[in-house]
Amino acid sequence: MATDKSEPNMGLIFKVGLLAVVTVLGVRGALMSYFDDMERSEKHRKYGEIAPDALLSLRASERERLTTGAVPISVAMQHMATQGRATVSPEIAASASRDTAPLAGWQKMPDDVPSAMTAPPPAPEAAASAAPDAGARPPVDGGAPARKGRGTKRAP
Repeated sequence: MATDKSEPNMGLIFKVGLLAVVTVLGVRGALMSYFDDMERSEKHRKYGEIAPDALLSLRASERERLTTGAVPISVAMQHMATQGRATVSPEIAASASRDTAPLAGWQKMPDDVPSAMTAPPPAPEAAASAAPDAGARPPVDGGAPARKGRGTKRAP
C-alpha cells in the first residue's frame, strides 16, 4: 500500500478557501439585495399605490370647516395680524404666568416664593391701560430673590 508523504500545497488550499469565502459572501449580498428589492416592490404595490381615503376625506372636511365657519380662517388670520391678540379676544391675550411651583425650588434646597408672585393679578383694565416702556428695566429681577453668600467660599 502506497502512501503519499509529500507536504500539502498550502498556497492552493489558502486560495481555494479564500475563493469559497468570497463566493459565499458575494452570493449572500446578491440574494439579500434581490429579496430586499422584491420586498420593497411588494410593499409599494400593496400600500404605496392605495390612496388613503379616510385621511383625504378628513382633510377635506377640515378645510371646509376652516373656510366656511362664522369667520373664515383667512379673514381671522388677517384680523389677528392687523389688530393683535389682545384686541381680538382677552382669552388669548398674552399675560405673565402666575405659576409659583418652579420658584419654590428643589425639594432638597427649597426657597421662598417671592411675594410679587403670590400677590393677586392686576385688574384687566389696569393691565391693558399701562403701556410698558420697551427700554425700561423691570422693577424686580424676574421674581428671583437675591442670594448672598451662596457659591462663594468664606475665609476663616
